[in-house]
Amino acid sequence: MRSLQIPFDNHFHLLSVLPIKTFIFPKLLSLSMVQHPTGYLHLFLSPTLRRCFLPLVHPDLKSIATCCATLEDLTIKVPCQSTADELSLLSDSIRLCKRLVTLYCPPLDWATWKHLSNLPTLLSVTICGEVLCPLDTDNFVFTRFLNITTLSFHVTTASYVIAVMRSSAFPSLKEFKMIARIFPWEDAEQLFHALLQCTTCQTLQHIDILSRDQRVPEPSDSSLTPITQFLGFTQLRTLQLAFPHCCIRLDNHLLLKALSSWPHIRSLKLEDPCLRPATITFCGLFTALHQSPHLHTLHVLIDALNIDIGPQAESFQHTSLQTLDVRSSHIADREAVAYILFSMLPSVESVIYGSSGRHIRYAWQEVNRRLQSLKSSAVLGRRITGETAGC
Repeated sequence: MRSLQIPFDNHFHLLSVLPIKTFIFPKLLSLSMVQHPTGYLHLFLSPTLRRCFLPLVHPDLKSIATCCATLEDLTIKVPCQSTADELSLLSDSIRLCKRLVTLYCPPLDWATWKHLSNLPTLLSVTICGEVLCPLDTDNFVFTRFLNITTLSFHVTTASYVIAVMRSSAFPSLKEFKMIARIFPWEDAEQLFHALLQCTTCQTLQHIDILSRDQRVPEPSDSSLTPITQFLGFTQLRTLQLAFPHCCIRLDNHLLLKALSSWPHIRSLKLEDPCLRPATITFCGLFTALHQSPHLHTLHVLIDALNIDIGPQAESFQHTSLQTLDVRSSHIADREAVAYILFSMLPSVESVIYGSSGRHIRYAWQEVNRRLQSLKSSAVLGRRITGETAGC
């Protein structure tokens, strides 16, 4: 037996007859427990175990580190808030692991982050859960995580993330993701600054920052624009910003500047939960797309009311773009918009649109119907031309 998944613990009591040091599966490589194996976790451990998934901070967690010296992948997905004692046990146990490559768990203390920084094998860390005690940065020595390439946080507030990023360096980081339930503008500014300071602009390729906190007031400083904070990351492949005011002051000029700064960009998603007038026009969109030949996914609010481009006069085509999400963009001339998309974005089969407002949904549904009609007519035309040439 090399891999074992245990979905429930109804009959674990039958294992009580086994000697306490018995390894049921001495060559087990992967263990996944969906239910809480009270008192019997040690029976499923093995000296060869590489991957372990647990649904909680188990009381016998330290035995995993001591019995499984070759453990590489540890995942502890806790469905509810952990207690302070459980988080202390978690940190103590992880400090016993010496060969971790991937770690997914609730928040850790500074001593454990220090231990992780000394693991040359560690490549990916995901922290998920509520932070009970803030990290005391005054008592932490600046630490470098030389080999970590992926760093993810799913937390209540960004303060824990900011503390980690401010007190650490991630020179090999390629992917950063944060989901925060509460994300005030002051935290956003601090996070952007910390991200710039702790990473190498030439390595970071994927950034996702998400929050649905609608209570965030608009920043008073008119010069603040979130997207400008990421212009220095010239190797970006994907950027997703979905938090209040992430699109503030975004216009044609700034979109062009951004896409010009990211020659390798594949996916750009800008989703502002705070509704605001669209400022990206078709002319600005296609001017910016000239700079992004590899872009295949774009989510951005577009001004489809004031069409500032002549569909018959423009010969530019962006053949890589396949997914276009216009969010909740209003629209007037549906036929003109459909023809512009047909002429200039030949790989877009249909437009994705937001769910707010029946009128908006109906308008974009009509655009998609006309877009499909134009594509069908073009295919039919090419077929007839080919048959005529064959004759």
